[in-house]
Amino acid sequence: MDIVRLRSFKVISTSPPSTQGLKITNQRISAFFRNPFYCGLMVHTALEGQVIEGNHEKMISKELFLEANDVLSENKQGYRTNPENDEIPLKRFYKCDECGQFLRAYKAYKNQKYYYKCNTKGCNCNMRADTLHERFAQTLSEYCLEFDDAMQYLIKEQMIVEYNKSNEQKEENIQNIEKQLTEVDKKLERLEERYVLEEITKDMFDKFKAKFIDEKKDIEKERAKFGNRVSNLDLYIDAAFRTSSKLAPEWASADYNDRQELQYMVFPDGIYYNRKKDECRTPKVNVAFRYFARLERLSGEKEKRELQFELHVPSLVACTGVEPVIPP
Repeated sequence: MDIVRLRSFKVISTSPPSTQGLKITNQRISAFFRNPFYCGLMVHTALEGQVIEGNHEKMISKELFLEANDVLSENKQGYRTNPENDEIPLKRFYKCDECGQFLRAYKAYKNQKYYYKCNTKGCNCNMRADTLHERFAQTLSEYCLEFDDAMQYLIKEQMIVEYNKSNEQKEENIQNIEKQLTEVDKKLERLEERYVLEEITKDMFDKFKAKFIDEKKDIEKERAKFGNRVSNLDLYIDAAFRTSSKLAPEWASADYNDRQELQYMVFPDGIYYNRKKDECRTPKVNVAFRYFARLERLSGEKEKRELQFELHVPSLVACTGVEPVIPP
């Protein structure tokens, strides 16, 4: 609401508040001017759409009520918020580095340009959308890589080796947990069998069944912490290669939802923008794209033949994959 114009109606005091009396907020004042009750009119569903004069004392005149509502209907604050659209794909993806809140988006009426901003009071994190889009494209380009078939083969073998090596203990834990689940299932099966053969009473059956089910739930919760196995790790790596080679053009041509999906695939925790330093940071990068980028940097520092040798030697002991590098 345009408070300055409403003050001109002499219904909002500009003097310092007294230490006594009723405190009325601007929002409450706005509610007064939107409700015809305060100008002496009665509106109710029971009146079937009729508006009648009430017997209660009026707080404001009808003329002031109508004039104030004209002001309220123009309540635009210099910009308007936008629904999710292709012009603002980084909305709710970039975060303010000061407060950690997502940046929102709006279109300014004055210059008709889109902006991203942090809504936290005092952060002052505000940037034109096209500028932030350029920054993101630059960040994305660091992971937009292409490798020939021979190099892809070596990289794939290397990734499988390194990934399985880092997950050896995890796989052992999964196997132990699954053995425990099998044992509990056998106990339940044996319990039901004994009950059917009338070797135990119903009370005993119910007691131990509840015990075994609780035990199974606890084991399943522990199992869930380790995620799922996937044997075709190489297929996920192939998908990562295909995606990595066209990250930037795919993002540029996609719609809002596809852009959001791609953004979170590469940067699962989003990106933080620091307004004071005018820089971005990526707290987490998808392991596949991070790996590709590291190899690209290495290839720029060393001869290709030397890099291929480094990749080839460990791949001789490659083993089967256990889970995907990137989400399917």
